[in-house]
Amino acid sequence: MVLTISKEIKSREGDFLETTEGLIFDVKGLVHPPDRVIAFLRYYPSPNGRRTRNGLRFDKVYHLQERFDYLRQKYPHYLFNDVVFGQELQGVPHSYVERIFKPQELLLELREREDRDSLQQDVVTFADVIEQTARVPHESLGISGSIQIDIHGPTSDIDLIVYGRREARAVQLAMRRAHLTPEEGISGYRLDTYRPVYNLRWSGTGIPIEKMLAVDGLKSMHGVFGGHHYFIRAILDWDETHQQYGDCTYHQLGQARVRCRITNDRDGLFTPCRYEIDDVTFLKGKPIDDVREIVSFRGRFAEQVHQDEEAVVQGSLEQVECGKEKWVRFMLGSQPTDILLPSNVL
Repeated sequence: MVLTISKEIKSREGDFLETTEGLIFDVKGLVHPPDRVIAFLRYYPSPNGRRTRNGLRFDKVYHLQERFDYLRQKYPHYLFNDVVFGQELQGVPHSYVERIFKPQELLLELREREDRDSLQQDVVTFADVIEQTARVPHESLGISGSIQIDIHGPTSDIDLIVYGRREARAVQLAMRRAHLTPEEGISGYRLDTYRPVYNLRWSGTGIPIEKMLAVDGLKSMHGVFGGHHYFIRAILDWDETHQQYGDCTYHQLGQARVRCRITNDRDGLFTPCRYEIDDVTFLKGKPIDDVREIVSFRGRFAEQVHQDEEAVVQGSLEQVECGKEKWVRFMLGSQPTDILLPSNVL
């Protein structure tokens, strides 16, 4: 289903926005300024584009810097310096939002269609398997990615979303079982199927593929189904999140690399993911006190480390100020060299 926007816009991670200029953005997080939605460019019209939608050709951008570069050259009004998050971000002003694509409603619409192509049929089958094996209500699932906005090809990935803490845990357990029972046609990554994922997500780190597979191969929420790569993004539901824009502010402190201990991974499954840490030892960068957590809005860092593990993390440090309380966190995903791995893998 495609919704036409009038006044108020309530959007969250997993939604896509189409602008009045024909650009397509993917929404990041659940906290947004009052006048725009924080979202990052994903597709743009191009006469030589390799994807087609409604007779128009589009190109796709994945790497973060490429998105910034394109907007800076062509559409700088989608870039803004955010005083709350303390950095330059991409975002769509409300007045430029033409359409919003809601994953739950689009999956429901796809289930009801009779003229599904082969990939759309695989998506419906996969969602049915998840719903039945995890015993979650169908409204807790949604479809994201290129299929969501009908810009997919026959070899596109399957991107699903599960909403809610309980539902996400149930899906994670179901997928963990499915990886051990090949009857469902769902499998985790092996070296022969993993290389495209590694090249896209981790090659910039310089860490060998075998070491990354030692982590990614154990994750439940991504793998292969029906010959397609799949990724299931877990999102907290609206009533499970309480932070409002401006409740906390953030100040950039630079890059660092540390060794630490994971003390809480309760939110490590979700996007954005969050891990609490202690016993922090700086390996690179100026030592700073009171580093308490690791956060990322990039799905590749979900399920990455677990409670009581010793880990190595490299990324951007930010000072967080919420009322009278202050602490420091790692924010991962802005640089291709950002890492988060159990120490025994390195």
